[in-house]
Amino acid sequence: MEQTDQLILDTAQRLFADHCGADVVNATENGTEPTRLLNAIFEAGLPLAWVPEAAGGVGGSLALGFNLIRKAAGFALAAPLAETMVANRVLAESGLEMEASWTVLVFDGGPLPTLADGKITGLVENAPVYPGVARLVVPVSDQGIIRIATFVPDTLEIEHRESLAGESRARIQLNKASPLELSPVVDGMSEHGLMQFCALVRACQIAGAMEKMNELTVAYVKERQQFGRALGKFQAIQHKVADSAGESALANAAVEQAVRELSEHPRPFSGSADSLLSVATAKVVASEAAGTVSRLAHQCHGAMGFSYEYPLQQYSRRIWSWREEYGSEFYWSERIGLAVAEELKHSAPGQNDGRVWEIVSR
Repeated sequence: MEQTDQLILDTAQRLFADHCGADVVNATENGTEPTRLLNAIFEAGLPLAWVPEAAGGVGGSLALGFNLIRKAAGFALAAPLAETMVANRVLAESGLEMEASWTVLVFDGGPLPTLADGKITGLVENAPVYPGVARLVVPVSDQGIIRIATFVPDTLEIEHRESLAGESRARIQLNKASPLELSPVVDGMSEHGLMQFCALVRACQIAGAMEKMNELTVAYVKERQQFGRALGKFQAIQHKVADSAGESALANAAVEQAVRELSEHPRPFSGSADSLLSVATAKVVASEAAGTVSRLAHQCHGAMGFSYEYPLQQYSRRIWSWREEYGSEFYWSERIGLAVAEELKHSAPGQNDGRVWEIVSR
């Protein structure tokens, strides 16, 4: 990792630690805006981490951005940082200008809204739209090619909801809506490419949150006394902690591999087959681990893990929510199978022995 990247990550670590404690996360879920946290994030320039320097951004690498998102998830960050970073990156790819405001990508993995006669029509069922967001970035299909439209939230029909994690989501109806801005055709961007990119964002968040859950669990079993000794001294608890750490480590390894693969690609939103297997694997492994890690962490904590004041529930609710967004483990497992089958179909007759393992492990 470059020295500049590490400096940015260290700054973010201090910022999140100072301004995003468990009490801030709970208060945000109850409707209190974390003003100090939001201001600190913008003052540090974190939402522009993926924006080129020529466009007024930080000019950070893809790897930096994904690591920043993973770190933010380790604090259950009460701000739409990941969503704004992705939206700003999409704006940069499209040639539209960024603004110094919270901006989110209106995309949930479903069919894209369509463009006809300069008007946009469509439905996005589960968009990550937060209160206070000033700009909505909407990928639209113009006869199968991608363009980017922007809207002010007040101009659209928005039904606000909450995810399992208490994070803001919205159902957005576009009925021949007139965009504020509309980009030219975006070269190197596809619907499946957007899906891959957003799935990797969620996989990074799951990995970051699971690391924090393991940290909380280890600290708890060291301190909590039962039958005259610490819980961590019991072999059954030690096995649960070890299994949880192993699942988290496996997810982190898959995520890091996918980040490396996508970082090396010149067009990360293209949906290239070169990055499909690694991204799909990262989402599958992270989503499957989410169930195991949350179960083991709560078993080790007992009733304390469900306490609203104790932070474990903040992370377990988030990873259960994130595992379903932008494709569950079942969705991406199917994509892996279809991709392998397609490659095998083009192999020479009699040349498929051992090819499956070669394809999925390369």
